[in-house]
This record gives sequence, C-alpha cells and structure tokens, in this order.
Amino acid sequence: MRIGIVGCGGIALGYAAWLVEEGHDPVLWSPSGKSATGLSGTDIEVSGVLETRFRPVLASDPQVLIDHAEVVIIAVPGYGHKTVIDAIVPYAKSCQTFIVSAQLSLSARYLKEQTKARGTDANVIAWATTALMSRRSGPHSIAIGGIRARLEAAALPAAGSPSDIGICRDLFGDRFTQVDDITAIALSNLNPPIHLASALCNFTRIEKAEYWANYDGITPSVARMVEALDAERLAVATAYGVKVRTVYDHYHLTFGFEPGLTLAEMAAAVHEKRKGPPGPVSLDTRFITEDVPFGIVPVIALAEKQGVPVPLHKAGLTVANALYGRNFENENDLISWVA
Repeated sequence: MRIGIVGCGGIALGYAAWLVEEGHDPVLWSPSGKSATGLSGTDIEVSGVLETRFRPVLASDPQVLIDHAEVVIIAVPGYGHKTVIDAIVPYAKSCQTFIVSAQLSLSARYLKEQTKARGTDANVIAWATTALMSRRSGPHSIAIGGIRARLEAAALPAAGSPSDIGICRDLFGDRFTQVDDITAIALSNLNPPIHLASALCNFTRIEKAEYWANYDGITPSVARMVEALDAERLAVATAYGVKVRTVYDHYHLTFGFEPGLTLAEMAAAVHEKRKGPPGPVSLDTRFITEDVPFGIVPVIALAEKQGVPVPLHKAGLTVANALYGRNFENENDLISWVA
C-alpha cells in the first residue's frame, strides 16, 4: 500500500521503518524541512524491537506526498497539526484515508471539517496515542522502544462508507480497538498527565541538561501525582459518558505487566529492563511545549464545559506558565474545536 507520512521525526521514521518491513511503500514529508536534513539518499539504522536498515523516500512538498498516497499518516507534534492539515487538505481526495497519530485537541475533527469544506469527503481516523514508541537516536538512526499491544481509534468515515479501522490493522497489526466517540480519543492520551508530572518534578534536571532516565524519574511521589491527574481525567470522561483506559491499563497494555503492581513499581521495572530512554534535557521538550497546550489545556476545556473540577490540571498549567514565562493556553491553535 502507498503511504504518505507527514513528519520526519522519531515517530514518523519509526512508522516508515515498520511499513517498509511489512512490504508497504511509505514516503515522508517534513513540513519545516529541518527534520529531513541529511536523510536523502542515506540509510537509517533501526534498533530496539525492530532491527533493520532502510532508506527513507522523501517528498518535496505536500502535493507530491498526497498524490502518492492511499493513506496519509500525520505524525508531527500537536503544535504542528493545524499547519500541516491546512497544507495538505487542498490536495486531499475522497478516496483517501487520513490517520492522525495521535489526535490532540480534536485535530481529527478539524481535519474532517476542512476536507468537507473543500468538497472532499475523505475518511479520517483519530488515534489515542502513537502505534509505536520511537525516537531519533542519532542523525541517521532511530530506536523503537516498543509496539503498543492495544490502541484506541475512532473513525470519522466518509458519507455512506464503512469505518476504515481495518486499514489501521492492515498497516500495523491487530492492535486497534474501535471506539465510537471521538471525545473518548481526546481523553485517552496518557502522555500529557504522565509527562506533566514527570517534567515538573524533574524540572531542574531538564533545565541543567543533566542526564536522567525517564522511567527512573517516576518515583513513588511522582507516581502519586500522575494518579491524581489520572483521576481528574477519568472524572471528565465519566461526565461525557465515555470509557477510557486508566494509567494502570496503559502500563499493563504497553509493557505487558500483569495486574497487581503499583504505578511506581511498573515504572521501576521498565527502567530496570530498558535502562532508559533518557528524560528530556532541554526546556524545548514536548513533555511541556506539546503536552501542556495540546494535552492538558484541552482536558481543562472539556472539564469546564461539563462543570468537572480539575484543580491539579489547572495548577500544572499555572506552574508550567510560571516556569516558562508563557501562557500555554494561548498557544493552542485548535482549542476552538474543543471549546
């Protein structure tokens, strides 16, 4: 199958490596061009759960990418979703399927409405998180830390056509659970609460660029903060009548743990097994710059619509704003699709 991938970061390259291994034909496009620097004509070394090499194929612009693709996967940070959606929608075709990996601030709904506004009734699928965990480990290498055992997805199908969740399974295996309400996907991403707690509680390490292991940083105290954030998120989901996985479910499904372990125990076990990955060592980390405006802020907005108190989410936003001297709630260019 011909796949267009928007992005050239760790996740996008991980998807390309996986799809090449499965016999598909992926092409990547870097919206800014920065992440594609040095990739043309060069093999990428892949380590981790997939050991291989592949040579990425790059598109010069969004039209080339879309014209190539039967399926398009958006794999850029949340702060790039609106920009890339606006760039690719003019070339979208009704026969195509668009996958948002992962949806933030109901960006899949924005994509669907923009295609319809241009007279294109394409299929749009929202993922709760990424299908795999992958990062750039060097200029020409990536490390794939794992493939998720279960992943929630919701479809916004074209009029009169069936859901295209089957395409997700064709590409990445039988790991997708379909949910009917896209709001459930908006509330299913566990990265924002986990990353917020981890980043705030290890902030001076990040600012001083000290090495620290991500899962080793989830101590019992940090785990309690994650659990408290999770309880607020679950309360919002209940108010909307949708069922989402708990943070415990997330760890069980992602890492294969049996029930019974605490969150801190599971994090310690992951660290012991993997000795990493490293935590962020720059203030320009997606743990804050993506997950706060495009993960925490939308939960607050959804909570306010239903009158659900989320004091810890609001406190986390206030602290992050103070640390950065920014107003992250104003940096979300998709919030109108939530509010």
